[in-house]
Amino acid sequence: MKAEVSVLSPRVAFLDHHRLVLNVDNNALKQRIAALTQDKVFKDAHQEALKREIERLRQEYYQQNLKKMENSTPPPSSNANASTEEEQLLQ
Repeated sequence: MKAEVSVLSPRVAFLDHHRLVLNVDNNALKQRIAALTQDKVFKDAHQEALKREIERLRQEYYQQNLKKMENSTPPPSSNANASTEEEQLLQ
C-alpha cells in the first residue's frame, strides 16, 4: 500500500495543480464574458439611440420637403383665376 501511495501521490499533486490552473483560466474567461456582455448592452443601447435619431431625422426631412412643396405650389384659387382669364382672352 505504501508503494501505491508513493506512486499516486505525485499524480495527485500534479492533478491538483492542474485543477488550480484551470480554475484561474475559468475565472479569467468568466470576467471576459462579463466584460463582453456589458459592452454588448452598451452597444445595443447606442444602436437603439441611433435608430431613433435616424427616424427623427427622416421625419424632419419629410416635414421640410412637405413645407417646400407647399411653398412652391401656388394656391389653387390663383391658378383657377389665371386659367379663366386666359380662356376669356382666347375667345
